[in-house]
Amino acid sequence: MKKAIVFCSFGVSDARARQACLDASAELIQQHFPAFTVRQAYTSVFIQKRLKAQGIVIDSLPEALDRLQQEGFEQVIIQPSHLTPGEEFDQKVMRAADEAADKFRSLRVSHPVFAAPEDYPRALAAILPELPLASGEQLVLLGHGSPHHHNPVYERLQQEADRQHLPVHVGVLEQSDTPDYGTVRRRLQACEADQVLLAPLLLAGGMHVTSDMAGDAPESWKSRLTADGYTVRTDLRGLGEYPAFRALYLRRLEELLPAEC
Repeated sequence: MKKAIVFCSFGVSDARARQACLDASAELIQQHFPAFTVRQAYTSVFIQKRLKAQGIVIDSLPEALDRLQQEGFEQVIIQPSHLTPGEEFDQKVMRAADEAADKFRSLRVSHPVFAAPEDYPRALAAILPELPLASGEQLVLLGHGSPHHHNPVYERLQQEADRQHLPVHVGVLEQSDTPDYGTVRRRLQACEADQVLLAPLLLAGGMHVTSDMAGDAPESWKSRLTADGYTVRTDLRGLGEYPAFRALYLRRLEELLPAEC
């Protein structure tokens, strides 16, 4: 029986971030599950179009599933790279899986990184060793957030960091979601911080990291923190560049396929 794993991401157009984060994660999955063919799919139509203009074709998830059906695959697992079970996951991953359910003998969707209470300490354990802090420095992790409804995952991650008494503050880029910039600033003020390490809580880098987080424009988080009097250091690596974080996807698949491991 032909078997496949589709590593499904929002996508990223920056070549370095794509190779270091998404491609590296897919390659790791292939190494650990040689009985499966590993494919990638992107959920962002904008990024697909941008890459196609550069001669790079990445299937959408429906396209990837159609292709697998045409090639005679019978067992398919979708491993989302998405950190949270939010809008993108619900609308692009689960919807595509539901629509393709009758095309295969078996079609299963694995969980995002944050799906259960035990996932929060695991994620922090994978992230924090990559971001050592100088004396007196506080870590600000900047995620995406949800544009249309509140995503509680970021607050739950903050609660876990607080439970462990870690100098970690979680924020999101989306202005309509929380924890927003004001929340993070109040936390920094409360602990009387003056030095900050600013890093992305995003699988891959790209414009959100180089512009929204660390850009020179006044509205970037780096500029706003600097204007508020903080000494800001940045780490531009996406989470997919951390070997321990990439391994979280292997754990997800091992949970789903214990007999295959």
